[in-house]
Amino acid sequence: MTPNHPIGKDLLSAADLSAPDLIDVMARSRRLAVTDGQSGAASNSRKIVANLFFQRSTRTKLGFEVAALRLGHRSIDAYDPERNRVGSSNGDSFPDHIRTIAQLADLLVIRHSEELKCHEVARLAPVPVINGGNGSDEHPTQALIDLFCMLEMKGSMDKLSLAISCDSRARYAYSLLLLLKHMPPRRLTFCVDPETQFSEKTQIALDHLADLGTQVGIVHDIEECLDHDVLNIQTQDLTSKVKSTLENGDLPSYAEKEPFVLTADKILKARSDAIILNPLPRQGELDSSCDTLPNARYFEQVKLSTYVRMAVLERMLAGIPWTGTGALARA
Repeated sequence: MTPNHPIGKDLLSAADLSAPDLIDVMARSRRLAVTDGQSGAASNSRKIVANLFFQRSTRTKLGFEVAALRLGHRSIDAYDPERNRVGSSNGDSFPDHIRTIAQLADLLVIRHSEELKCHEVARLAPVPVINGGNGSDEHPTQALIDLFCMLEMKGSMDKLSLAISCDSRARYAYSLLLLLKHMPPRRLTFCVDPETQFSEKTQIALDHLADLGTQVGIVHDIEECLDHDVLNIQTQDLTSKVKSTLENGDLPSYAEKEPFVLTADKILKARSDAIILNPLPRQGELDSSCDTLPNARYFEQVKLSTYVRMAVLERMLAGIPWTGTGALARA
């Protein structure tokens, strides 16, 4: 049963954003970047942002905590496996835990290994919910961050060539494809393993961009991406990373296949001025030799992420609904 909550209160998918929504978030992010995050929020309007991270996180969790603080709000950690009783034999059920937190906070940010959990939370909670990563499905705020970085660093998307090197299951990449339909690049190249088969939803998103006039291509070597304006790179094999996350443990590092490893030598050989983005953490795909080159913009990407998360929180805590097809479909 769908609860009688306001349509568009949640950000669960990049499809929740319409073109006007996306333009608004980018404009808010730009304003916050210009003022270095000085929002002018009044102390009497402070809200509580509750983070429920059932998976490990560094940038997303800390990013939302910092974003809330810089807006003048407060952030709480609403899930601690060592202390919370949720799921234990003498503790709360998951629904009861969510209903409890929703009475104590003004907005929830959830990350979970199960794709449908964020949707369950959104149905249970009368307050806005942000998907901070749901399994291998989506990561809408990371996609917003990537898009904002491209606009800030390189300008209008319709003039840019973008290469994405990653596992076809990468959740941030799929969310980015959904956003790009509102700001299609001149050229988009996917760098993937030759054995890769795109999921149906990813192929549909790529076909849609092609219909919008984007030159879409597939390559199998990172060096073929270095003539682009932007290279967004992540590991080609998410299996180890996903398993480690699900088990909340560490697995031995593995060697990325050489054609997908980016090094300073490859960049210098190509005389490339492509900016390099990476959602981090990096595995074997991005050699540390790249860090001192002017192309390396992934730590600046972390800084800019604060303004995007502030923009999203600012908008949602003000009660402004998302009007994209995803939000309407869940109505």
